[in-house]
Amino acid sequence: MIIWLASYPKSGNTWVRSILTSLFFSKDGSIDFKHLNAFPKYPNPEHLEEFTKDLHSYDEMSKYWIASQEKLNLNNNVNFLKTHHLLCAWKNFNFTNPKNTLGTIYVVRDPRNVFTSVKNHFSFTDEEALNMMLDKNWSLTNGIKTMLSSWGLHYFSWTKNNKNVLLIKYEDMMNDLRKEIYKILDYLTKFNIKINFSEDRINNCIKTSNFSNFQDMEKKGLFDEQIVVDNNKKKTFFKLGKKNDFNKLLNEKIKYRLEKEFKKEMKELNYL
Repeated sequence: MIIWLASYPKSGNTWVRSILTSLFFSKDGSIDFKHLNAFPKYPNPEHLEEFTKDLHSYDEMSKYWIASQEKLNLNNNVNFLKTHHLLCAWKNFNFTNPKNTLGTIYVVRDPRNVFTSVKNHFSFTDEEALNMMLDKNWSLTNGIKTMLSSWGLHYFSWTKNNKNVLLIKYEDMMNDLRKEIYKILDYLTKFNIKINFSEDRINNCIKTSNFSNFQDMEKKGLFDEQIVVDNNKKKTFFKLGKKNDFNKLLNEKIKYRLEKEFKKEMKELNYL
């Protein structure tokens, strides 16, 4: 069955995925991007293309979300999948179901910092980045169409009425990464996942889980999940790090708009 690593884009999903894949698969727990494929992204073209060739129509793809997950689960293992997709139903076809889903780790980040990261990542103007985060019908296309919706609805879809969800805040990881790692590992033990990591292994993971190391690995060509921009050049993925501070980067009008639109969610998450 599936454990989802779900988040809105630029919220820390890759960070959590890097930590878990390295703890489970690296020699000594140190972060190594070569292990990321052990927890692949969903949906990817290979998940659906045997069912349909139309990877840009929700009317068509939604018919096969469950079938493609059933195929993944034929291995009778716990399958970790990263996703930015909205947890939704499209014309009575559910994105997933209890038969295929074991649990969810949902990573959330202050939308004011998501904004500045999204703007940089997609080379958006302020207006384009704001439209993305507010638009209930927003989708991304990178080989396959992915339904996002707005930041608030995305958070709501995965965390409300979901009995088996673990909420991880990006800011808590920044403040006390060790505590959040243990929180995740404790969550995984409820699914009888074998976890017997030494303190040294976890220490190595924490030591190498820093933005500078991530940037160095990307520069060396060890990270291959960047988006492609003009002239087939890949956009730098690890760009801002701690410099991504909405207090310094976000103009007051956009800050006000985000706080107004997502007031309920931000108060619930103690962002306001």
